Amino acid sequence: MGTVFIIGGSAEAWGVASGMAEALVWLPEEERVPRDWPCAVQSGAMQLPPQCRAVIIAPHPCDATAAWKAYRAAQRAGVPTLTIRRPVWTPTRGDTWVPVRNEAQAAEVIEPGARVLTTLGRAGLPNLKALNAHVIARRLRRGEGAFPLKYGRFVDARGPFRVAQEMRFLRKERIDWLLLRNAGGPGGYPKLEAARRLRLRVAMVTRPAWPGGPCVETVAEALEWLNQE
Repeated sequence: MGTVFIIGGSAEAWGVASGMAEALVWLPEEERVPRDWPCAVQSGAMQLPPQCRAVIIAPHPCDATAAWKAYRAAQRAGVPTLTIRRPVWTPTRGDTWVPVRNEAQAAEVIEPGARVLTTLGRAGLPNLKALNAHVIARRLRRGEGAFPLKYGRFVDARGPFRVAQEMRFLRKERIDWLLLRNAGGPGGYPKLEAARRLRLRVAMVTRPAWPGGPCVETVAEALEWLNQE
C-alpha cells in the first residue's frame, strides 16, 4: 500500500501515527516534549520515502514553513496531501485579546514597562527586541544560552499546568500581558482561562497562512481520509 509520510510537531501527528507501522514521521525540529513514536522517525533534510502513498501535514499549527515545505515536496512527487489543523482559540466573554500579525507587532500594543509572559519559544524571542518590557519565557530544559532580550529571563517549567497553577504563577510574577501564538487545542488553554479570571490582556499572534488542499481538524477525520485513499 505504500508509506504514509507524516509531518510531525503536533499531538494530531502522533495520533495519526499511533498504530501505523508503515508510517514515517518527519520532525521539523527537536520535540519540546519527546514522544514514543510507534513508527520510524527522521529529522534533518526532508525526503519523501519510496512508494509514498500520502503526505499528512500536521506540524505545530503555527509552523507555516514546515507545512509549505511538505506541500511543495508532495506536489513535485505527485503525492496526495491532507492537512490537519486544529481549530483556533477564540475569545469569549471576559477576555481582552489584542490580535497581532506577528511577534514583532507586539511592541506596538504592549506598553513600556509591562511584565509579559510569553510561550513563543526560544526561536521567537529575538523578534521581541523592540518590546520595551520585562519578558518571562518558559523553557522545558536548560542549556539554551543566555536570555536574548535586554529585560527578562527564562523560567524552567514543564506542563501541563492546571488553571489554579497558572493563576498562582501569574500573580507571583505580577504579569500584565500574555503573548502567545494562536495554537488552539487544550494544552495551552489553562493560561488563557487564568488570564480571563485575572482580567489580564492577551496579545494573540495570528496564525500564518498554510497551503490549500484537503484539510481536516481531527485525527479521526484524517484516518477516515487515509482509508479512502
